[in-house]
Amino acid sequence: MHGRPSFPMPGRRRGALGAVLLSLTVVVLVACRPTSSLPVLYPAPDWSLTDQTGRPFSSSNLAGRVVLADFIYTTCTDVCPLLSGTFSEVRNRLRDQKLLGDKAVIVSFTVDPDHDSPDVLSDYGSRWGAEPANWRFLTGDHQTVEDLLLAGFKLGRPQIGARRPDGSTEIIHSSRVLLIDPKGQVRAIYDGDTLDVPAIVEEMRRLAS
Repeated sequence: MHGRPSFPMPGRRRGALGAVLLSLTVVVLVACRPTSSLPVLYPAPDWSLTDQTGRPFSSSNLAGRVVLADFIYTTCTDVCPLLSGTFSEVRNRLRDQKLLGDKAVIVSFTVDPDHDSPDVLSDYGSRWGAEPANWRFLTGDHQTVEDLLLAGFKLGRPQIGARRPDGSTEIIHSSRVLLIDPKGQVRAIYDGDTLDVPAIVEEMRRLAS
């Protein structure tokens, strides 16, 4: 007894089946990507400040996006250039992964608002290739910034340090870096001196998904 003859599948049907299998594979891979396991530490504060373009910018403008935030001042010669250099690496990786702007942004708050005007912050940001849409540098009145650091982000009050030979004053401040999720919740606090850029970008991708 002979079995039924087999017939080759037409090329068009094979192509359609291959496309369906590929789509299913992509869906499964995306579904299997791990989500962030970071705990919720505390809600990030609400604030309204001024960005490097001189325009008002508030926490509500960041809703729905993952935020990596640090605290710097433009005349800093210690940790701030290190932080900004690291943030530029994060920015580049986020851009490569097509997360920058729509899903993730970078924010740098000045701890020296008396000196760091929007124009000064704009000049500082340009050194790192910062585009305002993706990397905001923020300033405001002294009390607002101090309250934001102390009560809002719980990082302590900046302290006035030694006077430098050029007449500028050193400011002792936190080098912590905050990771904030799209719901405005602080999910991680990192040591700015030892940031693991690939690991942080991966956490930002997880929180953005």
